[in-house]
Amino acid sequence: MPEKRERTEESANDSDDEMEAEFDDGNNKQGTNSDEDKTEAMSMSVAMTEGKDLVNKTKNKNKSHFSNELIAQYYSRLFPFHLLHEWLSYNTNTASENNSNNKTFTHREFSFTIEPSPGEEIYIRYQSFKDQAELTAAVIKRNPRKIDIGAVFSHPPKDHHAIQGSTQRKFAPAQRELVFDVDLTDYDCVRKCGCSEANICLKCWKMMGMAIKVMDQGLKEDFGFKNIAWFYSGRRGVHAWICDESARKLSDAGRSAVATYFEVRACSATQQQHPLKMKKQVDALLLLPLSC
Repeated sequence: MPEKRERTEESANDSDDEMEAEFDDGNNKQGTNSDEDKTEAMSMSVAMTEGKDLVNKTKNKNKSHFSNELIAQYYSRLFPFHLLHEWLSYNTNTASENNSNNKTFTHREFSFTIEPSPGEEIYIRYQSFKDQAELTAAVIKRNPRKIDIGAVFSHPPKDHHAIQGSTQRKFAPAQRELVFDVDLTDYDCVRKCGCSEANICLKCWKMMGMAIKVMDQGLKEDFGFKNIAWFYSGRRGVHAWICDESARKLSDAGRSAVATYFEVRACSATQQQHPLKMKKQVDALLLLPLSC
């Protein structure tokens, strides 16, 4: 496992060094007593060297898929910064790139995971940006392996040190999207296709399609949410981001109640209350203010 370190605003120097592939070429060679044997030994040595180079090239080729150079090209040429900015701004009247009054975006925390050297990861928290241009510049400079989107705070997260040291101002979350993480590993006891853990096939992936349809309909019809975005998690499931203002300002108890409403313990013998009988309890919790 790579070593992980956490960092806030401190700068980090990226390194483009690639890890060298290892190959055991078996140095136990027997001595030769004739020119013919020497020639044969040299041929074997050349073949082994060529084999070693081929393995190294194959391994390096596989690693290059996640190289810093390719990630940098992705951010500079393909990453949809404008769509990300529009989404996290919400208010279209203040979503202009040059408008710094939209607190939904300027008070949003971003976290970067960078890899300055092979096998070393640094997690950088409390990043915030005044507009799309500042976000773009920071991402291209840091070249992160992963970007996490956090909550909207009462003040810009980059100023958290100054705010936390103040007795008159409080640094706290003000709102955050309601997010569901649905993994296929939760369906292992009913997957009959032979897959388990993070393995996925076309047969068991249909369960994710069923989960999306059930949850999407329930979130819209039972709770009245309208702005729901579904994303492939990148490995073994899907994420649902409910972006309505009412969802973003839910209390922790309200969030837990919505999650419990959709919970099905297919792999447990434990009996649970039917979701429809819980609706009144959930409705009451939805009225509670955000508490973080």
